[in-house]
Amino acid sequence: MADTFASFNSKVGRLQKELTDDAQLHALGKMAKDEAMKAASADLGGDPKFSGWSPKLDTRYDIVGPNAISFHPTRRSAGPWSVAEYGRNSAAGPRMTGPRLTQTGRVSKRRMKRWNGRTAGKNTATEALAEIDKQVPKIVEKRVGRAISKLF
Repeated sequence: MADTFASFNSKVGRLQKELTDDAQLHALGKMAKDEAMKAASADLGGDPKFSGWSPKLDTRYDIVGPNAISFHPTRRSAGPWSVAEYGRNSAAGPRMTGPRLTQTGRVSKRRMKRWNGRTAGKNTATEALAEIDKQVPKIVEKRVGRAISKLF
């Protein structure tokens, strides 16, 4: 059945509206959060948090424009994500100084932070982003195919 230019233009306009809808961005953001949670859980022993630490390795996404999202860790979990990626104390070592003195010259009773060693990084964020990059084309292709078959 042949379409007129006006009806075809209408269908293309609806397709464009369907593809630029925020629903596709929300689907991508949710998928990215799930993949990041899986990567964090796999590296940290089943749950997405370090033992003894209160914050979980959470992520969030923000829609920053048409067809654009920003995916990043939450403010509270940015430190644990860095430790999971690079390791603890990866650049600094213990301070080797003498005793801490007060203004009068006595030895202070205040304790210094105890050195608890270095840990190796697990590349958690890198692995999560690699998996997200694999999944994005599949989700976009699926949603575009649905929109095309729905309107044409």
